[in-house]
Amino acid sequence: MIPHLNEVTTTADVRTPKDPFERIVGQQHAVKLVRSAVKQRRHVLLCGVPGTGKSLIAKAAYSLLPPPKEEIVLRPNPKQPDRPLVIVSRPETNQAPHKENVNPESVEYIHPDELPFDVAIEMGYRCQRCGAFSYPSQENCMDCGVPKRHDVTDVNAYSGLFRVLDVIREPALRSTQREVVWEGAPAKVVYERTSQDMIRVSVFLNYCHQQEPIGLSNSDYVLISRNASRFVRISGSSPVELLGDVKHDPYGIADNLATAPHMRVVPGGVHEAHEGILFVDEIGALGPYQKHLLTAMQDKYFPITGHNPLSSGASVRVDKVPCDFILFAACNLDDIPKIHPALRSRIRGYGYEIMLASWFDKSRDHMSELIKFMAITIEDDGRIPHLDRTGIDEVLRVAEQMALKIDGQRSAYTLRLRELGGIIRIAGDVAVQEDASLIEGKHVKSAESLSQSLGADSPLMMYEYSPRRSESFGDYFF
Repeated sequence: MIPHLNEVTTTADVRTPKDPFERIVGQQHAVKLVRSAVKQRRHVLLCGVPGTGKSLIAKAAYSLLPPPKEEIVLRPNPKQPDRPLVIVSRPETNQAPHKENVNPESVEYIHPDELPFDVAIEMGYRCQRCGAFSYPSQENCMDCGVPKRHDVTDVNAYSGLFRVLDVIREPALRSTQREVVWEGAPAKVVYERTSQDMIRVSVFLNYCHQQEPIGLSNSDYVLISRNASRFVRISGSSPVELLGDVKHDPYGIADNLATAPHMRVVPGGVHEAHEGILFVDEIGALGPYQKHLLTAMQDKYFPITGHNPLSSGASVRVDKVPCDFILFAACNLDDIPKIHPALRSRIRGYGYEIMLASWFDKSRDHMSELIKFMAITIEDDGRIPHLDRTGIDEVLRVAEQMALKIDGQRSAYTLRLRELGGIIRIAGDVAVQEDASLIEGKHVKSAESLSQSLGADSPLMMYEYSPRRSESFGDYFF
């Protein structure tokens, strides 16, 4: 609570709030929408000029999420060492799986060449080497000649040497299944070959895979711990930061020499944010990788593979890694055209676009909000003294001047609080140099002078007034 303004002699009189949302100044419209977005698990795009609190809002949103429940574990795959197995466990529970529906929710028939690539390989329709299509009755690929999975039902096609090879060659499956997310709920998809060489695709809802045992073996690798923070911030254009990678090993997958493939997997931001918030600062900088981000948002699963074609990690692929996160993306107004149209459409269709204000009207309530901000800035810094009344008045004057010079607004205070906080910290350093117990008005004036001495890079000089930059406080959406 902020005391009556007449009772404030220094910022030490102000009790700073602990609730992260109450520490946000001047963006009440955004706070209201963000609270709703987190509750409903909606994606959010925050747009505004630098220093208006985009990162602060995203961090506050994370405080509303419950602790993560799932742990992602990788295990070696004896049959395919370069395809590690993904295990999703909930260590605090060991509940039995839900029973699936007796009748499928959806049934359709497709041609075999429409099958997902990995399913087509298991069912004998695709070559494991070149990916060419052929029917399971053809034991070798018609394009590259590599032996395919054979069909055990066609016993007359094998004799002599081929019967010996049956021991090491896996049969083409007549049916297989996959766990998916169907309309936001866990489901199972069953692919079955029919007598007419068509594929029957059945979707079963209310399906939950069997929980894995809590105990881990020595060969297991915890990719994402249940105790890890699920607020992940990325800002670079590297695919590794966003999508993960597989480390290089000079010994490849050689037994007894190389590190096991599943131990070399590095999760990306989309995976580390599972059950949490992925905050992408300057989302336009992701460039073409925005398409991969969109895929992860839609499927809630994204594979991890090596990105360097010259690395041994390029041959390793981990499928079905969960990435069910809430996206908080940030951008400046000028960077909106850099956002991929499909990604922005996804956010607008399943979330909120919020414009942050860069100023608010000069009023008694807003003056109190700025005084609260001053106290929070000093508390967070921890190395500067509090402001006395003359210092408070000078900071308010600077905030008013910034609103006029940068946004062209009279009788208003700036909400570019990063720059305003910088002036407070400089003033505090000046006070410390003078062994002053409080930051006085003269110290704030000195800080203002030092800031202006930097010329075009100073908070008060870095922008020229342009009508395009002066958004109304009521313009929350774009």
